[in-house]
Amino acid sequence: MDARLRSDQEEQAESQAGEVPSAAEELRHCREALNCETLRRTELLAQLSQRLRARLNHIIGSAELLEMQCGNSAAADNARQILEAARDLLDIIDHEVPADQQTHAAKVAENSSCDVLYIEDDPVNFALVKRILEGRPSIKLTHAPRGEIGVSLAQTHSLKLILLDLNLPDIHGSEVLRRLQQNSKTAQIPVVVISADATASQIERLLSAGARNYLTKPFRIQSFLAVVDEVLEESGRALR
Repeated sequence: MDARLRSDQEEQAESQAGEVPSAAEELRHCREALNCETLRRTELLAQLSQRLRARLNHIIGSAELLEMQCGNSAAADNARQILEAARDLLDIIDHEVPADQQTHAAKVAENSSCDVLYIEDDPVNFALVKRILEGRPSIKLTHAPRGEIGVSLAQTHSLKLILLDLNLPDIHGSEVLRRLQQNSKTAQIPVVVISADATASQIERLLSAGARNYLTKPFRIQSFLAVVDEVLEESGRALR
């Protein structure tokens, strides 16, 4: 009787002991599922933010043109209301989608290889350059939507060329150029500025600061490709 009781108790203890790893395994699966869902949500928010920003930037630009061209005060007031609404939406995006989520895709680039880096906050402009460079399949292009990220990527990659916008959301492109020039790891990387600022003084200042070339937006595709090809050919010869 006692032997059977002890046997039943041992079987029950073994059964309970076997359930513990099962519960731990289930908890691990739940955590993995939660992490995957969090990552999926983060990526979705980042993509949504980029798409909304691109379209809002077009709305703001068009509204600013309308405001400048309006011949009467009523039409100008309507354009200003559109501007205010679009800028309010941008503020909401900045509040709802933190900067670390907006730049999630760019941080992934830290573990990928590239030889041309485009530092540009507008995803539409980057998409245009990416499409143009598809005719050069040997070029591996990477995107940095902020100046700080661009400087960091330049220090960790063997770049042949940097394309640089000036009006970045965190630091000005001239500051990016200054940091690149002062760092021995990045000082020799050719930098081509791509900006809508076509003032002669600005162009001269950036070229004097170390920029290899300065292209104004909107640029001619053939001129852009000629500059890119020239720089990459020189980089290739230097490596031989």
